[in-house]
Amino acid sequence: MWPFDHGGGILALYVATLALHAVFIGYVVAGTAYSLVQSLRRADDPLAATVRDRLPFMLGAGITAGVAPLLFIQLMHQQRYYTANLLLGPRWMAVVPALIVGFYALYLAKQSMRFRKLALAAALGSFTFVAWSWSELHELMKTDAVWREFYAAGKRFFLASSIAPRFVILLGAMAATFAMVAAWSATDADRKRLAVIALAARVVSIGGAVWLWQTGFAVTGPALAWLVVLGGAVVIELAAWILMLRAPSDRVLALVTAAGTSAIVAAVIVRETPRVAVIEPTHELAVNAGGLVVFVVALIVGTAAIAYVIRLARG
Repeated sequence: MWPFDHGGGILALYVATLALHAVFIGYVVAGTAYSLVQSLRRADDPLAATVRDRLPFMLGAGITAGVAPLLFIQLMHQQRYYTANLLLGPRWMAVVPALIVGFYALYLAKQSMRFRKLALAAALGSFTFVAWSWSELHELMKTDAVWREFYAAGKRFFLASSIAPRFVILLGAMAATFAMVAAWSATDADRKRLAVIALAARVVSIGGAVWLWQTGFAVTGPALAWLVVLGGAVVIELAAWILMLRAPSDRVLALVTAAGTSAIVAAVIVRETPRVAVIEPTHELAVNAGGLVVFVVALIVGTAAIAYVIRLARG
């Protein structure tokens, strides 16, 4: 079943790594927004303090987890990825300083009460800009019919009807992911508040999905099965969050996490469906390169090193 039958597992690995990246980034963006809102309301509850303390670490984890899917994109869509980069030019490269600003702004928000609101607002603005930029690049990569005209006109911003609804879906999904992760270290009262956030976020993402469908986005073939999985996972997740409102518990949260994780993986697969047809042919050199033994050894050594560092840090 797609994506496990394509490219020797490359797509499956890409989906898995992108889903992991989405969990961290969802926590960072929505967590920053939550912390900012609570700061503006002067309601610095324990949950907001916990989230604010974790944001720099979660951003670092998110950026690190984003390396693997970025490399997979360059492998599968080499010409399209680099062409879109060049067409957007300095406008696209601005995501790097934006991330730097956001990264240090989170540290400032953690350490300084005086500049907390300003720092959180700057961080949220930076992350929102980066999220929009990735949606823009994603669409420009697959819309090669406009490349010549786009370049000849000297444009730096690509405006397509599908970018805004994709962005709305992304915002809703990130808020739901934040609520799912944050609930594990929250009190029952905070879990109820997070349930309200998650339910509202899913309404936003579903509205964005309807909007995207109206722009012509279609899922066909084997990916239809994953659309069904996505829909079922979201329904179960919504039901679990409603249960959380009535009776918060770890058991209900486990159901939320299972459904939410399934929704993230299925959403990534559905998101990539339009680009499957434009995956570039694999070069013969890459096919014969192998490297499985080196990969396995590196995986074992890297996992052991990470486990040692975690153990050392906890001690």
